Amino acid sequence: MLNTWWGKGVSKVYGKLLPLFIINTIDIMDGNNDGIQEGTMIQRIAFSILMAIFLVVPSFGRGITEPGSESTAVPCTPVRLGALKGPTGIGMIHLFEGNADMPPDTKLSVEAIGSIDTMVARLLSGELDAAVLPLNIATKLYNSGVDYRLLAVVGNGMVKMISTDASIHSLSSLRERTVYIAGQGATPEFLFRIIAKHEGLDPDKDLKMVFSMQPPEIAAGIAAGRIEHAVLPEPFATLALRGNPSSREAFSISDRWKTISGQESYPMSVFIARGACVDKRPDILKALMTAYEASIRNVLSDPTAAGLLVEKHDLGLKATIASVSIPSSAFVFIPAMEARKSVEVLLSVFLSLSPSSIGSKLPNEAFYVKPKRQ
Repeated sequence: MLNTWWGKGVSKVYGKLLPLFIINTIDIMDGNNDGIQEGTMIQRIAFSILMAIFLVVPSFGRGITEPGSESTAVPCTPVRLGALKGPTGIGMIHLFEGNADMPPDTKLSVEAIGSIDTMVARLLSGELDAAVLPLNIATKLYNSGVDYRLLAVVGNGMVKMISTDASIHSLSSLRERTVYIAGQGATPEFLFRIIAKHEGLDPDKDLKMVFSMQPPEIAAGIAAGRIEHAVLPEPFATLALRGNPSSREAFSISDRWKTISGQESYPMSVFIARGACVDKRPDILKALMTAYEASIRNVLSDPTAAGLLVEKHDLGLKATIASVSIPSSAFVFIPAMEARKSVEVLLSVFLSLSPSSIGSKLPNEAFYVKPKRQ
């Protein structure tokens, strides 16, 4: 029995462990724009060891099966959808209410997940069929051999340059200033770096970038007058602006990005689905995408109602905070094939500044899902 398991399983073990160790070389939690606290080094090492054991032992995890068994199972029934707590999950909040017209044989289960490391663990183990993640994390997973593919961009540029100094109107005017950046190794940092270089600055020499604080702490620091300059995503940018009458959006990062890249905006949050769902259940795929797009329309048309649902389903934000930030957040629904150009332009910046943050290459064509006709 042991020899049989060893002969059949050893290659599978290596196949599971390799993506795990590649993925855990990133500071995953630093890239979390939702402001969840990063664990200690000991916690992160323990997480890696536990995940290794979890993936190695065949009896653990619903997503790990013997070769050939997946072909006889009905994929994606029920559909298990993961929503990251914080602003990333706001757009799908109406799916928590059961507002999805799924195929007759399918039940949709939606779960709010508290951190990116937990989300990644659930994806690695195959416990989720679909999820919403920051673009770079989704790309890193795919390039590491974890078959979750891009359905749509669901959140565009939400990063703002906040300052309490009325003299700041460009990034070049921040020379020799201290700037707090929410998101080391993620979109906020890389946008800031590319804009700085475009304006003739060496960000590592001409600026002091601080990454040691989480978004809620930075917003509170601005509100209290302890921090002058910060790069913040929504809803924390709105919190900072509302908390200090001297604070303002010093200049538009989105406008600077448009000048540099030629793209209208940059993708931050993406909707992904398991490859088996994509390949074998186009009916489920269509239902999910239709429901998600409708949810985003409803969120944008009635932020107050959406905010109440965000608090009701414990997405980590109070109703008032969620509601006031929604009009300033760029919730969108852009199918993968339409979004490919803007995705690749932003990922090219990641690739030039930190190749390992996306798996050292742009994702191939199969990453971008084109829904099949039924």
